[in-house]
Amino acid sequence: MKQILAALMLGTILSGCATTPDTIQEKSSEKSSPKQETPVSIEKSAAYVPNPQLPDDRKLTKVDASVTDAKGELTLTQFVRPGITRTIGPITMKVEEVKVFHARPSYGMIDFFHGFTHDESFDLVKTRVTITNGGDEPVTFNPVAHFKLDATTEKTLQDDVYLESLAATYAPGETRRGNFGFIIEQPLTSVELLTSDVLSAKRDVLRKGSSLTLRL
Repeated sequence: MKQILAALMLGTILSGCATTPDTIQEKSSEKSSPKQETPVSIEKSAAYVPNPQLPDDRKLTKVDASVTDAKGELTLTQFVRPGITRTIGPITMKVEEVKVFHARPSYGMIDFFHGFTHDESFDLVKTRVTITNGGDEPVTFNPVAHFKLDATTEKTLQDDVYLESLAATYAPGETRRGNFGFIIEQPLTSVELLTSDVLSAKRDVLRKGSSLTLRL
């Protein structure tokens, strides 16, 4: 009987010794955990954000000059800087420039533009604006409810090829800069722009929309 008890006690001691190295190894592995991920810095809203559909035309200011990149080619045919500012309730909108291009998208962008035209090259009118909500409350505003090309032809936001989210809810003090643009089928001498109404968070009309004529 004493021999049996001695054997059991010896087995218990050996089994306890066998688990000790595993426990030490587990604690050691916890100390050598991988490095923490570094947070990705967010681009400032004031920085220029390239348009995913069209080349950067910021340096394109001379008629007949062109710019080309992986998204295609733009040739400037008309260019004005109206410098017109409209105050619509708490919203201030400045029209920085209007450009007309002949656009030739790259092969990789053809599918996107097929949603607007089946032509492989086309004319395009682009307007650049700066919009600020100077009020104390968030408001909803669309800078281009209607874009009239002549007495019978007009474009709306659904025709916009730039898609830069200018039709949005603007927080107090928020400023957005960007472009909207439309494929055109005829020469232009002027366009008429009509904004949306300015709406409160409860969808009440704070100020009716404004219209302005831009001559090219």
